[in-house]
Amino acid sequence: MKTHKILPSLLSTALAASLFITGCSQTPSPTSLPAQVAIQDQNQQVQLLPVETFFNEQGISGLKSSSDGKWLAFFKEYQGAKNIYLMAAGADLDQAFPITTSKDPINSFRWSHQGNEIFFLKDTSGNENTQIYKLSLDTSQPKPVANITALTSNTDIRYDLLKQPKDKPNTLVVMSNQDNPQQMDLFRLNIDSAKITNIFSNTYGFSSIETNQLGVPVLGTSSNPDNTSDLYAKIAGEWTSLIKTQFGENIDILSFDEDNNLAYLRANIQGRDKLQLLRLNMTTGKIITLHQDPLDESDVYDVLFNDEGAPLAVSYYGGRLRTYPLDDTFAGNWQKINDHFTQDVEITITDRNEKTGLWQLHTASDVDMGSDYRFDAKTGLVSLLLEQEASINPELLSKRQSITYLARDGVSVQAYLTLPKGQSKNLPTVILPHGGPWARDYWTLSSGYFNPIAQLLANRGYAVLQPNFRASTGFGKRFLNLGNKNWGTGSMQDDLTDGANYLIDQGIADKQRLGIMGASYGGYAALAGATFTPDLYQAVISYVGPSSLITLLESFPPHFRPYLGQFYSAVGDPEIAADREDMLARSPIKFVDRIKAPLMLVQGANDPRVTQLESDNIARVMYKQNLPVEYILAKDEGHGFRKRDNKLAYIVAMEQFFGEHLGGRVDKAVTPTLATHLDTLKVDVSQL
Repeated sequence: MKTHKILPSLLSTALAASLFITGCSQTPSPTSLPAQVAIQDQNQQVQLLPVETFFNEQGISGLKSSSDGKWLAFFKEYQGAKNIYLMAAGADLDQAFPITTSKDPINSFRWSHQGNEIFFLKDTSGNENTQIYKLSLDTSQPKPVANITALTSNTDIRYDLLKQPKDKPNTLVVMSNQDNPQQMDLFRLNIDSAKITNIFSNTYGFSSIETNQLGVPVLGTSSNPDNTSDLYAKIAGEWTSLIKTQFGENIDILSFDEDNNLAYLRANIQGRDKLQLLRLNMTTGKIITLHQDPLDESDVYDVLFNDEGAPLAVSYYGGRLRTYPLDDTFAGNWQKINDHFTQDVEITITDRNEKTGLWQLHTASDVDMGSDYRFDAKTGLVSLLLEQEASINPELLSKRQSITYLARDGVSVQAYLTLPKGQSKNLPTVILPHGGPWARDYWTLSSGYFNPIAQLLANRGYAVLQPNFRASTGFGKRFLNLGNKNWGTGSMQDDLTDGANYLIDQGIADKQRLGIMGASYGGYAALAGATFTPDLYQAVISYVGPSSLITLLESFPPHFRPYLGQFYSAVGDPEIAADREDMLARSPIKFVDRIKAPLMLVQGANDPRVTQLESDNIARVMYKQNLPVEYILAKDEGHGFRKRDNKLAYIVAMEQFFGEHLGGRVDKAVTPTLATHLDTLKVDVSQL
């Protein structure tokens, strides 16, 4: 079993990577630029690749097999929005067809334990109030017919699907704030009648919950206002705190072995810096360390469990992924899988059926979105499950290097560097900080929203640096908590500045052609770069980035409130006078007069996390001060653009913006339809 998280990362980018066990197998710039800018040798540059090819409309993701293995479902765009497609196992990809045709992208889906049913989640125009739907397949027809039923329908309320209990498969366990807007309670949802019943009032503020096979909650972790956590267990009908963490420590429930009353945790408690794999005896309270990173480089990244809830393998992610088997049988199978792949890829186990012995694998690299395979544990053979043609020849893309550099205070920062093919000196450069900030960047092309954009920028002639700055997850609690109260003017921003200066010192970056772009927290970091280091950057793009730390925290939806302890520690509590003053001093909106670089703002009108007010306010002030600002606003998007036309339009605007101010190549062959759509997203800032 996996732990069931109630909330996504509050300030993550629009696309999150799935965590499963994985391992490694072996046009010139405008003349307005300074005269001293060196023009790259065009003969060294690869062909200019169209924007559309970096976001392949035919690309598939999230492949999942039905419980009987006869059908494959996956995500693919239908008329510009992510929808679910279906095909028979073993069929050719061109036989796949859409079974949903939603104008709003589908958020997620899973197969039912029984019959040919799929459950999927979808919100409205990015408002994050996801609803739950049941899709029943009539497979008696030559081409299966899909019947869709809305199991929930209150678009002012959020519903999250946690589990379909194996011993009660006609029900779903869901989290929702329908009874109390300020807390996410646990409900049982009948998939036949759509009747929903409250089974747990979450007055403890649990941020994750584990249930037994009947769907009854048995374990929970609270996120306390003082940035501590409690691990609770239901013992003799009462919730009892078994472990209370110190400030800034974390406990994740990974699995619950009901028969032996054992809980498996990922935690950095009791003096540990890195998250380790722990086993808690629920009867005696004894904690045993089962595994920790042999290199002391990173936290436990993920753990694979068998059907009884016992761990089979554990993985760690520094710059690249490492996996350690914990079971001899798994180790033998894992070796056979790795021996099959000779190229440099990361291998993900996306499904594992102990009854049939069939495993589903996904492989991906820094230049390939990946392919899906099937491993038969009974025969030891690996076979291709689904083949899709890459929209771009991987040989035309740039290798993604994991590097480290030292910040000004001696702290080591891991980062990913993408360079134009055949070029490494005096390059226009973009610093690309991730969102979160309690997130991180990874190596594979498909593992991050901005990784394909980094490749596009490299194709246009830019060096791209994606630092895992302080407060990034995966490198231990000390590294994460070094970011507390260091937003904007402290070490988190210094890590970005020091990364830019590192590239300048290495001769890679041209300091006269340096830009910064990010989304969510990364958008805030871009605005901080423009205001607090105004001489460093010549172009800045803030994508759904907050301009005020005060209005950011005051605008979170009510059901986020119980989980903001980490925000109060890292950013401040606007209800405390001293914190409010400090937050004001770190808010770019108060320092607009310092901005020297042209700024582009990108915003979704329905964003519940970073509201439109954040971009409107800074655009309004910049216009009044006669500072150069462009504003892209999508009225049908939320926290990040998910619809194809909006996403492509933003990327075209980004390419043109950086091309004008940093000198990278620009594709002039933009389709008229896309250019027209971009015009509809542009805001006249004089009218704000």
